[in-house]
Amino acid sequence: MNNESHPALRARSGDRAGRILLGHFDLATILTLAGIALSILAVLFTASGSLAAGVIFFMYAGICDLFDGFVARRTIRTQEQADFGLQIDSMADMAAFGVAPAIIGFQLGLNSPVGVMALVFYVCCAAMRLAYFNVHGITDDGKRHYYTGLPVTYAALVFPVLLLFAITPNEPPLLWLVQSHFWVLGALFVLRIPVPKPGGIFYVVFPLVAIVLTVVWGIRL
Repeated sequence: MNNESHPALRARSGDRAGRILLGHFDLATILTLAGIALSILAVLFTASGSLAAGVIFFMYAGICDLFDGFVARRTIRTQEQADFGLQIDSMADMAAFGVAPAIIGFQLGLNSPVGVMALVFYVCCAAMRLAYFNVHGITDDGKRHYYTGLPVTYAALVFPVLLLFAITPNEPPLLWLVQSHFWVLGALFVLRIPVPKPGGIFYVVFPLVAIVLTVVWGIRL
């Protein structure tokens, strides 16, 4: 029998880069790192004055986060690789959907004391939500799987939609609406509310919504 057919050996054979570099490298991890890269681009483009491009990059960071877990569950990995994937995914989520939106919000004008408080509150809640998930994961009540608190990845969908209403070309942004987003979304991250785990249809709906929003925001480029 070909030794490479053994699941553990196949997992190791796809992780040769880990022998030279720290960490483990597979398709799921590459998607996670791509999400971080896209969130950084979102911040840089927003800072350079291209909010539309920044929002588009931010949405696709969410797509990467959506599919890295999907790919990970269908990839044969060792326990060490799976543990590493969980940790780097949480760090990526913190950067992409915790810190990046706060920086974008600050660049949009949330620099008053109350505005900065909203941004700090949002980031702290995102950190709490991710730490809680790392410890408790997904809850199973016997009928369905659900998250406790809103997953931070939802920011990749909520934020671009909200900004469509808060920002009109050639007019100042509605900062009160943007600020409210950070207070409300931050609270939803940490409230003990059950959020059903998205089913397979979500993997179709989210990309389709992202494509539509890409067209809408692309018109504003």
